[in-house]
Amino acid sequence: MRRCLINLTRFGDLLQTQPVIHAFHKQGDNVSLICLENFAPAAELLEGVDQVLPLPGGSILARLMRDWRLCADDLAAWIREARTQLCPDEVFNLTPTAGARLLGRLMTLPTEQSGAPAAILNGFGMDAHGFGRNSSPWGSYVQAVTARRGCSPFNLTDGFFRMAGCSGLADNTLRSPATHDIDRAHKLLEEASECFAPAGENRGYVAFQLGASADARRWPVEHFAALGRILWKEARLLPLLMGSAQETELAQRCLRLGCPGLDLSGRTSLPVLAAALRQCRLLVTNDTGTMHLAAGLNVPILAVFLATAQPWDTGPYQENSCNLEPRLDCHPCSFNTPCPHNHACRHAISPEAVAELALSRLGEGTWKAGPRVSHEARVWLSKRDEAGFMNLRSLSGDDDSERGLWLHTQQVFYRHFLDAWTRENEHTANKENFSASAFANLSAFPLESARGQRILSIAEKTSGMLHLALEQGRLLGLRNTEKNRNAFLVTCSRVAGIFADSPDFVPLSLLWRTAMQEHGDDLPAIFRFFELLRQELSALVR
Repeated sequence: MRRCLINLTRFGDLLQTQPVIHAFHKQGDNVSLICLENFAPAAELLEGVDQVLPLPGGSILARLMRDWRLCADDLAAWIREARTQLCPDEVFNLTPTAGARLLGRLMTLPTEQSGAPAAILNGFGMDAHGFGRNSSPWGSYVQAVTARRGCSPFNLTDGFFRMAGCSGLADNTLRSPATHDIDRAHKLLEEASECFAPAGENRGYVAFQLGASADARRWPVEHFAALGRILWKEARLLPLLMGSAQETELAQRCLRLGCPGLDLSGRTSLPVLAAALRQCRLLVTNDTGTMHLAAGLNVPILAVFLATAQPWDTGPYQENSCNLEPRLDCHPCSFNTPCPHNHACRHAISPEAVAELALSRLGEGTWKAGPRVSHEARVWLSKRDEAGFMNLRSLSGDDDSERGLWLHTQQVFYRHFLDAWTRENEHTANKENFSASAFANLSAFPLESARGQRILSIAEKTSGMLHLALEQGRLLGLRNTEKNRNAFLVTCSRVAGIFADSPDFVPLSLLWRTAMQEHGDDLPAIFRFFELLRQELSALVR
């Protein structure tokens, strides 16, 4: 099969599609990729891609500002050429924006030259009326939690993998850098080293990624500088300061603060960056694309997650990576909300605590979270769970915290619910009776706490209301009167309102809205959705 993937996201998100590409390639598919032009160099790092078509997003927008008619003509010509060149049997869109959905729909039109039948559109699609349609419940889930990042208990890579219908273990391994990129990286290191001649022997490199997508998500430069001094003094490891040209000022400030390091910011292409990372024994980073690059290259990672970033959904897809969150009740904070604490999380984790973890990994090969770092941070180690998902286990005693227990409970809850709903959508389920052991439950959760009581109350209430909605739906099927319709709609609205007001069921609130929009004209599908959700919520409180 000829599959065309669409991914119009940033560098890190693009790399997180590697397991999907691996899975398609492994089953013998020809895989092409449409990505934004400025991130096309990252596609060189993706293993299993047969062809890349860069979309000139910047020039399209520039032409749109001048004359939308010429822009539309140019875009239509680009799409015709892309369809002719790729001739896809399936277009799989991994970006939930309206623009990417429209591009996916246009890419499925048959070409005039070949007369080939229209391709199938899967992933994040669009119907003939311009409304979004997702090809799987996992796709609906990914769309929902992407709109509210930080609320999902699943790594985004697993979400992509599941929505594409892939099976087995997700393989995140990127392509090894080419020989000429390795040579270029070696030359850069030699040139930079000539300007740095401290006393003592350089025993290797450690990479620092100083920048982040927002200042609030960036560990302070002075902390990186102090960490660099410690790692040089204790292990004779020389920091390599990574980043784009826009991050050169951060690198120069780090060096002025006494960090013994080499500034590579703005001096590497993405393939050369990959080659330089392969020379490092460790990457210390914020939540960045460089982090995902290192994960795919199997470079050990120590990542710091601040402000809105958290490792559960955007953490590195690599076993045994170490992830730090500040030990603050307000973390992670909400998007688009001013911080009332003057971004205290940025300074909550000290360079000494990070150095303690880094030196244990570098010296003994294992991460050890002592009292100091456990006092300052929640420390999570990436591990695959029994279902093959990338999970997190605490090195600082936080698995048994309310947040840790609830995240682990949600993983089982949503995984089982979405897999069951997927089987229903594929019409392969035979109304099977799921065993109680397959469901998530709150048996280990501290139900005496305020949060526990709140979760229990909502699960019990909505389970009962879903039962009521199902009964009202059956009555509506027998007598389609205005009174019965209104009663059914009022109950559905009340359930939606309870989920929307709950900070504990944010993914379910968003998923409920998506399901109602997608299946609003298919009452049997809505009833199946209600019944599956009622089963899960009932089992949650048993």
